[in-house]
Amino acid sequence: MNDLNPENIDEPVDIADLIQNVLDNAKFVVIMTVAIATISAIYISSVERTYVATTLVKSSSSVGSTGESSAAGLAGLLGIQASATLSPTNTDIDSTMAMMYSRPFIQDFIVKHNLMIKIYEDDWDKENSSWKGEEPDLIDAYEIIRKAIKIEFDPVAWTRRQIGYATIDVAWRDKETAAYIVNNLVIDINTFLSDKMIKESEKSIAFLDDQFTKTNVLSVRESLSKLKTEQLRNMMLANSSEDFALTVIDDALVPEFPMSPKRAQFVFIATSLGLLSSIILIFLRDSILPILKRLKFSL
Repeated sequence: MNDLNPENIDEPVDIADLIQNVLDNAKFVVIMTVAIATISAIYISSVERTYVATTLVKSSSSVGSTGESSAAGLAGLLGIQASATLSPTNTDIDSTMAMMYSRPFIQDFIVKHNLMIKIYEDDWDKENSSWKGEEPDLIDAYEIIRKAIKIEFDPVAWTRRQIGYATIDVAWRDKETAAYIVNNLVIDINTFLSDKMIKESEKSIAFLDDQFTKTNVLSVRESLSKLKTEQLRNMMLANSSEDFALTVIDDALVPEFPMSPKRAQFVFIATSLGLLSSIILIFLRDSILPILKRLKFSL
């Protein structure tokens, strides 16, 4: 037969009693909440801020097909790029961005803009203009800059095979440096690729001139002349266009606010958790401690 003794029936929880219990322990709740809020504020203030500068670019002119089958065929046999027609494509911006991530380009960029003292600011003695200890490694500096750069392509244009657009982000602890790096990345990649084109064209022209003197076949000479003309057009394009690979749509401005950490948001969440934790501790104390006391008494 079931025991129907009223003493064994749990009484329903009264919300008013719970609220009153919290009010009775208001001092504990306030102290714990303020303590957690203070600790979180001290911690988040010590976390280094990160600013993100963003620029929007699109693919500029690139080299396409010449339309001359005989010259193009000979160029393929000779290993020469016989092209100078403007044809912006997603493939162009893809390869350009890959080059922007490359170690030779970033290392040259670091040296050119003297970024070592920005990357390793804590190791640089400003008064004596020298390193406090051993000079940092350029390869390590490359890894830091490489991780600071983030490139995102326009997904719509990418899938439709239209002119490529991309955003270039640089995250840095100093907002002026972030904007400086991202803006000069575009300038330098254009210069880097145009210089590369000029050097390759010069080598191709020298090779074509050498082959021209070695043959007396008229059709071959005509093809060689066309190839040389294309290489000269490549050089002219590289020399005359500042936006050789990328065209800037929107320059990066100095960011006003840090991307991370969100200090006010962090402190607010920590304070809320502190308040909630203090209330939970009060309920646990009032529900668990009596049970423990009874267990200890029974033992």
